[in-house]
Amino acid sequence: MDNFENRISSLKSRLEAKKNEKTRAEANLEMAEKQLQEVVGKIRDLGYEPNDLPDVIAQLEQSVTDNLAEAERILAETEMMKEAVAL
Repeated sequence: MDNFENRISSLKSRLEAKKNEKTRAEANLEMAEKQLQEVVGKIRDLGYEPNDLPDVIAQLEQSVTDNLAEAERILAETEMMKEAVAL
């Protein structure tokens, strides 16, 4: 009979531990969902929709690439003009 009682006691302890684990997981999920909503709100406050961010990021990256190329072109022209004047 002791063996059954020990097994039942062990199962009760494990069940209680799993209940506590579930409660913690639910609390973490609730916190994560709240944080997600805050981030979504901040993104919308900036004038963007969260689902549009990949396209917005791609456009910004292209703009940076284009601007860097333009700056390099202007710098190269300036250097060439400077060399021509020095001659």
